[in-house]
Amino acid sequence: MKLSPTDTAFEGFRIIRARPGLVLAWTGFYLLALLAMILILLLPNLGTLAAVEATDGQRDFGELLARFGTPILIIFPMAVVMQIMLVTAVYRTVLTPEDKGFAHLKISADELRMFLVSLLVIFIFALASGLYGAAVVMAARAAGGLHGAVTFVGSLGGVVLLGWLAVRLALAGVMTFAEHHFRLVEAWRLTRGQFWRLLMSLGLTILYAILMVIAALTLGLVLARLTGGLSLMGALASPDLTNITPILAVRLLAELLLQMALQTLLIVLVFVIFYAPPAAAYRRLKATG
Repeated sequence: MKLSPTDTAFEGFRIIRARPGLVLAWTGFYLLALLAMILILLLPNLGTLAAVEATDGQRDFGELLARFGTPILIIFPMAVVMQIMLVTAVYRTVLTPEDKGFAHLKISADELRMFLVSLLVIFIFALASGLYGAAVVMAARAAGGLHGAVTFVGSLGGVVLLGWLAVRLALAGVMTFAEHHFRLVEAWRLTRGQFWRLLMSLGLTILYAILMVIAALTLGLVLARLTGGLSLMGALASPDLTNITPILAVRLLAELLLQMALQTLLIVLVFVIFYAPPAAAYRRLKATG
């Protein structure tokens, strides 16, 4: 049976429909982690923020960077770990649903391999982009009067090159996860003869993700209007904050948490929609290979 682009691209929606509780668990995990990162960033620097407000924002950038440097060094690895854990949890849901844990979320050798293979793929893209870009620059300089045309054609070629690499390496992460070893070369071989189907699947996946973002942002705006959130945010943006009573402050906090929860849910949904299809494609290609 051949790989079906439409069926593959829809895998994320199957998870959302069949496992809504799992999606909510991921959202809760992501939301708590985001709140923790915000606290880590802000709590040690409340004095700095107050000083910036008191001096009308005129503050030495180097001093601000020095004050926020340590929290940033903490929250950046946290953000990377969060994303790797969520992607790997999506892969587990598709390929090894019996390996549950807490909502398929773990910190294990699988997550470490996923992180390392991601770095390898990024390095390959950076190397290919650098070499190709240097070649285009040299060709454009040698073209004389055709400099603009060569640059334009070279730019289009760069897009094609990166798109081709993205498709051929699309299964590197999920294959590394499934087989517990680095699988860059094997993933390249697995996609041989499947380029156009995988490209169509990737295109549909991106389209679905964009539609989900539009729908979620629209829902957030509607809820903000219904709950009076827009007027509340207007009050917060006012230069005169003396009119903010304790009740209004509670309402503002509730609205901020609601919008943050919605945005976090959106992030999780996009992750599921985007990373479930490669797992489904790998499962199908291995089964038919």
